[in-house]
Parts: sequence; C-alpha cells; structure tokens
Amino acid sequence: MKIHRSRPLIFGSALLGLVAIGVMHDWTGSPESTSTAHGPFYPDRARSTADTASKVEAVDGIQPLIDRRSATFSLDRTRLMAAKSRSSLLRIVGPSEVTVGAPKPAERQIPNGRQFVAYDPYVLEAKNVGDNIEVYVPHIGLTLHGVIDDIEVNGDIIRWSGGFEDFNSTQSRFSVSQTMIDDYVLGAFDTPMGSFSLEVKNGQGWIADQAEEFHLPPDGKDYIEAPPSRTHAPAHN
Repeated sequence: MKIHRSRPLIFGSALLGLVAIGVMHDWTGSPESTSTAHGPFYPDRARSTADTASKVEAVDGIQPLIDRRSATFSLDRTRLMAAKSRSSLLRIVGPSEVTVGAPKPAERQIPNGRQFVAYDPYVLEAKNVGDNIEVYVPHIGLTLHGVIDDIEVNGDIIRWSGGFEDFNSTQSRFSVSQTMIDDYVLGAFDTPMGSFSLEVKNGQGWIADQAEEFHLPPDGKDYIEAPPSRTHAPAHN
C-alpha cells in the first residue's frame, strides 16, 4: 500500500526544519561574536565604551593636572573634580576655628589686623593658565579677581602667578606657591591699595598686611652701617 504525502504537508515540514536550524545558529553564535572562554563578545560595544571614557577624560581635563604632580604627589581625582568649578582661594575664619597644626602668630602679630583663613589647596591645583581665581582681602574689604598667566613647577613646589583685573595698574599682581607634601602655602597679593601676604599650613593660616609685618627699629634705620675703615700709619724704618 502506498502512502501519498500532500504538498502542503511536505512544505510545512521543510519550513519547520529551516526555523530549527536558525534557532540553533542564534543560540550557538557565530565565530565573530562568541568567545569559547568568556562567552558572547560585543566588539562594537566595547570600543564605544572605551571611546566614551577617553572623551570624558579629555573634556574634564583632570588627567593633565594629576600628571603635573605625579612625580612627587598623587592628587585625589574626586577633590580635583570638585575644585575645578571653584575660584575662591580662601575663607575667613575666627581664631577659635584654627586647629592644631596651623601656624601660630607671635603675640605682637595678633593685634596687627591679620585675619585667620581656611584654605583648600585643590582650588589652585585644578587651575591652568588662563583660569580665574578670587581672593577676599578683608583689610580693604574687596574680593580681588585674578587671571593666572604663569605656572612654574619645581619639584613638589608649584607657583601660580598672574594679575588682578580690579585695578588698571602694573602693581596688581599675585603669586601663590604651595607644596602638597608639606601642605604649606605662601602667597603675595600686590595692589595699589597695599600688599598682603598669605601663609597657610595644613589648610589653615592667615592673611596679613605686609606693612604691618615689617617694623623699623627705634632708630628708624632699616640698614646696618659698615664700621669706618682704619687708616694705618705708614711704617717707619
């Protein structure tokens, strides 16, 4: 007895076979998209992630700042990121807020108008040539706006210098040097209204009027006179 298969039935069976082959192909993966050791690999996705990371690093500009200090000190990337948008170098605090480890003034220096400050060194560490800074000088009641025009690196000591835009004068200059290893800062701010110095240790210190820091001796002389030279009488034979 012969068994006759209808054409629709034969076509349906063939179609199911093709579907099954396609499912197996998708499940096993092609050689280009499958790693026998680590499973599926998506080269386009991995390349996209790497490209995005490099672009972010290039935009935020943090790595060059880290490299600038890498020979002597490892800067904290998170603190750099937070300081990059800040421009104010210092904050006035009261004497009671100065902690152990900050520089202590001599007794004669306390009543001379110096103001205690809190200072974050990362604000300058996050700055390059052309960036802006702000310095509040309580002695003249002004917040000075400066633009950095030079950065000098000498081992662990880096010096930022530039000019203040508040005065149309060549005397409007600033210079701040700091070492991260010793956590120590020295600054000088020159204006037509006076010159002021900054000293900070472990994030705290003071800003003072340089005119008050220097005192003439009672005789009013800031120099030492050389003693008169002796005139030797000619020797007699």
